Amino acid sequence: MTVKYVRVVALVIFCAIWSMTAMGAELIARWSFDQDVGKEVTDDIGEHHGSIKGGNAAWVPGKFGNGLEIKGPNHYVEVEKSADLELDALTLIAWVNLKAPGARQEVASYADSYGIFVEGVFKALLFKGGGWDVVTGVTPVKADTWYQVAQTVDKNGMNIYVNGKLDAKLATPPLAYQNFAMWFGGGPADNQFWLTGILDEIEIWDDVLSEAEISALFDAPPSLAVEPTSDKLATTWGTLKFQ
Repeated sequence: MTVKYVRVVALVIFCAIWSMTAMGAELIARWSFDQDVGKEVTDDIGEHHGSIKGGNAAWVPGKFGNGLEIKGPNHYVEVEKSADLELDALTLIAWVNLKAPGARQEVASYADSYGIFVEGVFKALLFKGGGWDVVTGVTPVKADTWYQVAQTVDKNGMNIYVNGKLDAKLATPPLAYQNFAMWFGGGPADNQFWLTGILDEIEIWDDVLSEAEISALFDAPPSLAVEPTSDKLATTWGTLKFQ
């Protein structure tokens, strides 16, 4: 590798990191599903580790590294309720590969208050107190195909992105929170809408990411450049790099 080539690569990486830090969003939880044993789903950023409920862990090849195969019904991941996941502005991102995407299946949701599900197309929900608003995407979802799906929420409304592109948007009232845990692949709040497929790379950011930033994460997920420590659980883009 020549010195000139190394300088070009370093400049590209620096520009990518600088552009992401400029937005100020912080990655506060990331479940990469890269372990291959056990019934705990590790949060690579903080302490929001999940427990697999209702069945054994099936660690299989994912989109990036390993993924977790969910074989509903009543097979899901539960992450304990936490105040730092109850945000006014956020981005939720997940990779999913579904066996049969026609019937409603929950991908990931926090407290049944914000979340992503599929019903022929990807949809996102927001609890507004007394009911939900739903934004419905337009991209048909195919079986046995990997998709990146992202939900953003802030005072301007709710957007849904598929494979790095804006799929639909909706003006909404402020987000309200219920007293539930976070679930991947369904959950006991509805006791239905169970997912059958593979989950990978679920992330929560504490602000809205732009379409360009979500598209960058479609190409490659963030990778920790430093090990998180007990006194610095949250990691910004300044300490992240692409794989």
